[in-house]
Amino acid sequence: MEEVIAMCLKYQKHLKMNKFNRNIIILSIALSFLFSEKSENKAMSQKLLEKEDVKDISYHYSGNWPTYNNKASILSISNTNKLDCPNGIGCECLINEDCINSNCVKHLKGDRYCAIQNGDTFPHFKAIDQFEDIVDIYDFANDEGKYILVEMGAGWCSPCHSLASWFAYNEEEIKTKPFWRDRYNKVKELVENGDIYFITILYEDEFRDNATFDTAYEWYDTYPDDAIPILVDEDKLLHKIIRPTGIPAVTLLSPKMEIITLSSRGFNHAFDKLLDILEENND
Repeated sequence: MEEVIAMCLKYQKHLKMNKFNRNIIILSIALSFLFSEKSENKAMSQKLLEKEDVKDISYHYSGNWPTYNNKASILSISNTNKLDCPNGIGCECLINEDCINSNCVKHLKGDRYCAIQNGDTFPHFKAIDQFEDIVDIYDFANDEGKYILVEMGAGWCSPCHSLASWFAYNEEEIKTKPFWRDRYNKVKELVENGDIYFITILYEDEFRDNATFDTAYEWYDTYPDDAIPILVDEDKLLHKIIRPTGIPAVTLLSPKMEIITLSSRGFNHAFDKLLDILEENND
């Protein structure tokens, strides 16, 4: 920013006009540089994502997230990795036969779209995390039987902040909500011990603009939980597919990325189902 201001001042002496018009032109020059830089950063993010598409074996993540080198086995059975229209997940449809997974549903807004459902494989999502790494969500697949919770959230969402504060600082505020159950304390323990994975995906910032790397970085700076990766849905790809009606919206996945409980609103169904499964396995 300092370089932009210096350049504007350099040109100032060449602008033969009144002070008001001169300042308007200087401001325009500065904004053009800033927007150009933002476009270049987004283009770079896209190039990184495209580069990762050719890799199946993941590198070491800065956040020490796991890696899974057999992603091809998941992709070979997935029916939900077609994301482009027509027929792909998130696309408009009229009947079930229009969708690759034969699931055309009506949204609350009235339109019909190809929606993922329980039993489908979670989309092969890749995104920037709080450490500026490109993270492949399929790297959380595993052979150790660890279940995966995926949260859709946003910077403006008060309950999302409460949930993150509970994970990071054990704040009690969320426990005052009518939807809270004491059994959910076990979920925090499981995440801290590495027995399950919890992934936060932010699709908007505090101003309801599309989330960026800065959104993830600021979230981590506020809630520094090293057990939880924070990914950015900067183009609202997953938002278009999951279409949350209330956030946080937490979905439960199997160790092989199969959707066990898809949630477009809240975390009760996912938390309860996870704890029920674990209790049954321990009996």
